[in-house]
Amino acid sequence: MIDIDRIVALSDRTGFPRVSIFMPTHRMGAETRQDPIRFGNLLRRAADLLRERGLTPADIDRMLADARAHEAHEANPFWQHQDRGLAVYVGPDGTDYVSVPLVLDEHVDVGDRFLVRPLLPVLARDGVFHVLAASQDTVTLYRASRYGMTPVEDERLPASAAYFTERTEPTNAVGFHSNSGGGTSIQFHGLGESPQDEMREQVDNFARAVAKATDEILADAHGPLVLAADDRLLGMLRQHLHHRHTVPDGIREHPTALKVEALHDKAYALVRDRLDAARRAAMERFEARHAGGDRTVATRIEEIVPAAVEGRIEALVVGAKASAEGVYAEGENRAIVSPAGTAHTMDLVDFAVVRALSSGGAVYARPADAADDFPSLAAVYRY
Repeated sequence: MIDIDRIVALSDRTGFPRVSIFMPTHRMGAETRQDPIRFGNLLRRAADLLRERGLTPADIDRMLADARAHEAHEANPFWQHQDRGLAVYVGPDGTDYVSVPLVLDEHVDVGDRFLVRPLLPVLARDGVFHVLAASQDTVTLYRASRYGMTPVEDERLPASAAYFTERTEPTNAVGFHSNSGGGTSIQFHGLGESPQDEMREQVDNFARAVAKATDEILADAHGPLVLAADDRLLGMLRQHLHHRHTVPDGIREHPTALKVEALHDKAYALVRDRLDAARRAAMERFEARHAGGDRTVATRIEEIVPAAVEGRIEALVVGAKASAEGVYAEGENRAIVSPAGTAHTMDLVDFAVVRALSSGGAVYARPADAADDFPSLAAVYRY
């Protein structure tokens, strides 16, 4: 999954030349043989665009050198670890590769900023949730979307319950005495906890540690959290978790018994309606305010961009065909639409999306079945 902070950081890198390349990729099978060939074709397209913008062949070679190392052949390990789509960002300061669980259309863009809007479906608030899959043997927190999920790497999460449940000598002491009829010893009292009680306490400590780490990691997350664990551990996790978006229904199965794809499908089934509800609520807020002439909504990119830069976007609904080419005058915090295009023209909708995300705003993809009169770009302001 995509780290939004990483995308925002990429968008903050400005200054020509910035090359953005998008392409579909394959996880396995014969199709992987076509991926480096397709990538090579896109790199040649990028070189042509850079040449048209005045770069010398030597400058182009230096800039694309890292990316060209991956166009050799399918045996390159790089192509064996891809998802469904790949975004490649090439600039004077290096090359970044972003693998996404989304089929991307082939596209090459050259400008002053990197293009990120093709990644909107996996950046949008209505597509992001988390899954905590826990057992005593392993703990994995996934960042997920409707397209798939990937593990969140964070050292705060306990790797397993081993630290808490190491086998030790039982601490309870048991007394015995002989009965009056013979030498058979019988138990007459116990001191301390039973081994079963001690083990339960250790597992509970483990669940507490997992919950604490999860709460810290997801402190600023808005999407729902799905728990997957056996009944006992699931109950303990619920008791200790404070994340306010935890889904009431969990996956009551040992997570290691499920393939990642099956775990994702079960989790997404639990959150689908909730994710769609947040988008519907944002659209309803827009319609109600817009109908009443409220100035805390907008549809014009010239108004939306300054609000996004100022961190005033509460929700932004973006249609697949929403587009506005132009320039952003930073000193004036003003967006200027210029359809003809210049050397410094950029996608203003793309710019607004990233700025809204960077300030914690919710960005939603406009559903295909939205009413015809619902705009392709709609913003709800915080104030």
